[in-house]
Amino acid sequence: MVRGLYIAGQGMLLQRRRMETISHNIANADTTAFKKDHFISHSFDDVLVRRINDHRTAMRRPGVPDGVYPEEVPQSGRWPAGPWFAPGVGPMRLGVQVDHLYTDFAMGNLEGTERPTDLALIGDAFFVVSTENGERFTKAGAFYLDNLGYLVDGNGNFLLGENGPINVGGLNFRVDQQGGVWNDDGFIDTIRVVSFEDNTTLRREGLNLFFATEDPLPEPHEFRIAQGFIEMSNVDIGREMVDMIAMFRTYETNQRMLQMIDETVGRAVNDIGRLR
Repeated sequence: MVRGLYIAGQGMLLQRRRMETISHNIANADTTAFKKDHFISHSFDDVLVRRINDHRTAMRRPGVPDGVYPEEVPQSGRWPAGPWFAPGVGPMRLGVQVDHLYTDFAMGNLEGTERPTDLALIGDAFFVVSTENGERFTKAGAFYLDNLGYLVDGNGNFLLGENGPINVGGLNFRVDQQGGVWNDDGFIDTIRVVSFEDNTTLRREGLNLFFATEDPLPEPHEFRIAQGFIEMSNVDIGREMVDMIAMFRTYETNQRMLQMIDETVGRAVNDIGRLR
């Protein structure tokens, strides 16, 4: 096997996954409060630097416990005979390491709508909505009134206050900067807002909703709510297009490398190895 074939192939697969992320970002560029994803990976140089000085720690022989080095193996043949090998060097390495998708929670631009049900949450905090799967968190503040006067999102999920779903009755209501909701009859409730110690613990569920793998903080970070505004997506179309062009060029480079290696192997098999 020629290791370069696998390195080039893995590089092409990586670029395909990066293309999926870029396409997802572009498709949601006009989605209210959408947070773009970044595809995180390590290049071959990063992997090489990590492995270049680990000869002692990497050397292993089948049947020999971890932490035992070649010079420590007794000559009596206590452990199975056979060559030592380095897992990060001897076995095939694919030249690139994929880590994960990272969601960028940077705030998008605000757009005025003059609709009382539109709420922009400014700060490192999230609205809480009630779904069939439990409480979920969102930055999207484009809410509506249902037939009973409750504030709901575009999927019919109730916006939660400190005392449960918020019923404003009609469009004649106001929301102050700290989330207090009022109508002609007086105070109704306070919009529930939460923050997390580390936003990377949030996982995207779809429909602009996130679920948490850790509990929210007892008190949210500093925030304010702007009624009559919505937060737009934080996707920069220009930047995404530049990344897409770079991705295509990298993909083509790996593709050409794959073709060159294939031609070289073919020549070695058909010409150099021919018996005369």
